[in-house]
Formats: sequence, structure tokens, C-alpha cells
Amino acid sequence: MKRMIRSWMIVSVVAVSLCPVLAQEYTLKLNVSEGDTFKYKLTMDIDFGGQTVLFSATTTSKVVKVESNGNIVMETTSENAVVKFGDQEMPTPSSPPTKITFKPNGELVRIEGEGGNSSSMTSMTSATFPDKPVKVGDKWEREVSTGEGMPKLKVEYEVVGVEKVGEQETLKLKTSAQTANAKEGENSTSYSGHFWVDLKTGMAVRLEMKIKGLQTEGAPMPIDGTLKMELVK
Repeated sequence: MKRMIRSWMIVSVVAVSLCPVLAQEYTLKLNVSEGDTFKYKLTMDIDFGGQTVLFSATTTSKVVKVESNGNIVMETTSENAVVKFGDQEMPTPSSPPTKITFKPNGELVRIEGEGGNSSSMTSMTSATFPDKPVKVGDKWEREVSTGEGMPKLKVEYEVVGVEKVGEQETLKLKTSAQTANAKEGENSTSYSGHFWVDLKTGMAVRLEMKIKGLQTEGAPMPIDGTLKMELVK
């Protein structure tokens, strides 16, 4: 009986200590200024007809303008890109800049340029936030565009908890997506994984995704594999 009482007391103390954390609310939005720069290391393991292809690159996003309506224009470039197939490594040319405009809640507005950033890839590597504060356990969903003439993706989010990644305090979000209103037998895109979002800037600090059927510019077929991206500057 004493052991049961002691165990119950321990559980009660832990539950009470967790209550403030679980009840804490967080406002998620892009809070950046002109000139802010974010550099990421990106790696993809792609299943290419049963063979694994490793793609790696460094991507840099610089805030070039904050419009009067709050929309944020970022210029994104890619460099040091390498494709590894078996024992062979093939460097690829740096891509020209792409301008990507987001609403303050992270929603994609438009993509301009020839840098190869597809709507589907951009929506997968940037979270869209709700219009009200969130706490651990909260869920929301969005429909996002994957490109002109392409079906939309239904994306779901859930707040998992607060974690420190390096020096940044982040909110960890669980996410999953699939082609909206996809019919049986149709080609569809889906992914699932986690975002770690900087609570100060709203920018991703880290993400890890499993991908299936991703259609993106330059790829001869839909992509299956994994994607990892981490802030390095």
C-alpha cells in the first residue's frame, strides 16, 4: 500500500509540473526583417528504380523585401549540389535565384524565377501556421497548391512539444500530407515527418520527412525517399 501511495504521489507531482508546459500558448508567424539570411544543409535519399540516389546541397534564403501587407519575399539559391549514385559522385551547377513570397502565416503566395523551386517542394519545406495561438496537442490543417494545374495537398499539423535545437528554442510540429480528393488508382503525393520551428522567427530550424510520389521540376518521375534539412547559419 505504501508503495502504491508513493507511486501515485510521484505521478501527481510529474503531472502538476507538466501542466504549465502543456497550457503554454505560442503564436507562430514569420517574424523576419529585410536582410535576414538563413542557410540550410539539405539531403535527400531517393529511391530511383530500386537504387538509392543521394542528393545534397546548401540552400540559402535571404529576405529581400517585407511588403506593406506583411508578405515576405525571400530570394533562394542553391549551391554545392552533389548527386551520388553508387560510388559515383556528380556535382551539379548552382541554380539561379528564385524569389518566393509568403504570407506572415507561412502560406505560399507565388514563386518567381528559374531556380527549380517547385510549389510542392516549397510547401513541404515550410510550415503554414494557424491564425490563433497554439499549445501542445493542438491540430490544424491546410490545403496548399503544388503548382499550376496540379492537385492541391491536404496538410495536417500537430504541436508535439517544445525542444531546443542548438541555441534555438523550437516548437516541434508533426505533419502529414496527401493529395486532396485523390481517387483510387490515381498518382498521388504524400509525406510525413516533423518540423522544428524557431519560436522567434517562425523559420524552420530542422525538418525530417518521408516522401512518396513527390512531383518536382527536373525529376523524370515522382520521387520516393527521405528529406532532411537543418539550419547551419
